Amino acid sequence: MKKLRLLPVAVITVLLASFVMAGSGDKRGKLQDRWEMEDAILSRLNLTPEQTETIRILREAYRKESTPLRTEKYERQAELRLLWMQMNPDPDKIKAKQQQIHNLIWQLLEKSRDYQLAFRDILTPEQLAKFLELGGVRHHDHRRSR
Repeated sequence: MKKLRLLPVAVITVLLASFVMAGSGDKRGKLQDRWEMEDAILSRLNLTPEQTETIRILREAYRKESTPLRTEKYERQAELRLLWMQMNPDPDKIKAKQQQIHNLIWQLLEKSRDYQLAFRDILTPEQLAKFLELGGVRHHDHRRSR
């Protein structure tokens, strides 16, 4: 009888872990692809060594600030899925969890915006024009990482 009581807990734990792991791995892959595309474009802009180093530092800071937010967002999304899987879901808990996710997305968008603006400030007007011409704006839109 005790084993039957523990079964739902075990199932929920496995589901939560799989959602978190599946979500974070997939998104990191997309983020890595975007950095690779940006690197390919940046290699064609004739950046100075100082610009290259500044962009590297900026990118590392962006990753350091956004990674915990992304991880927390994936965890909250997994928790929301579990709330919806209940036979009688609690509307207040679902609304609260959705609000938490919304707040995390908003924080990520703000970090992305700040990164993009700082990135553009590093480039000369000629480099920025070339960046835009090469399609950098398309690959530089961090909102796609959601």
